[in-house]
Amino acid sequence: MFEQSQGYISPNARIGKNVSIGLGTIIYDNVEIGDDSFIGPYCIIGEPSIDYYSNPNFSRKGTYIGNKCIIRSHSVIYNNIKIGNYCSTGHHTLIRENTKIGNNSNIGSFSEIFGSVSIGDFVRIHSRVGIGENSFIEDYVYIFPYVFITNDKYPPHGNLLTCHIKEYAQIFSHAVILPGLTIGKNSIVAAGALVTKDVGDERLVMGNPARDIKSVREIRNEEGQQVYPWKEFLKVYRGYPWQQQNENQ
Repeated sequence: MFEQSQGYISPNARIGKNVSIGLGTIIYDNVEIGDDSFIGPYCIIGEPSIDYYSNPNFSRKGTYIGNKCIIRSHSVIYNNIKIGNYCSTGHHTLIRENTKIGNNSNIGSFSEIFGSVSIGDFVRIHSRVGIGENSFIEDYVYIFPYVFITNDKYPPHGNLLTCHIKEYAQIFSHAVILPGLTIGKNSIVAAGALVTKDVGDERLVMGNPARDIKSVREIRNEEGQQVYPWKEFLKVYRGYPWQQQNENQ
């Protein structure tokens, strides 16, 4: 079904079953939207990359949004994007070209994915986050508000480096990751940290510049209980595959 007016849907777009498209949304050529997805008002899907403005022979590459996705109002998703099933964006989210996002991942309001980024499954990127080009983010990573992952060590020379965020890592609010670094599996980057060198697996780093403090396994909550690595101690149901048997608890 369509709830669409004062927008545009290309006749070359492929729209699945039971898709809702909001007021004023523009959907360009070579866009495919999976079944049961929701596209909110005033979104742009399949936005052309910069060469559109100088190349008269520009051809949009495909943009794919999976099944049961929620793209909230004013989001802009460029061409040559693949977004998996059960994904969602907040409002005013920007996802640039050549980006791939896995299943069950979320990108928060006013966040920007700068392009050529790989994001895994069950990744949670909160609001007002900037993810630099070429970043590689594995499954089950948490990135909290106002984090910035950079890519250019000597701007504006444009020698873009890849930041690699390994699975289950958590990067807390207002942290900055400098170009070309690896953040280890199950590691924690504390709020406000400026990370200038690689972070090992299961390590807590904090400060400006960030310093290695201790193993995440040494962190305790107010009751003295171990809480990290978080997968091992998570009690709240959040829909992760290993929690399916506990869905009704």
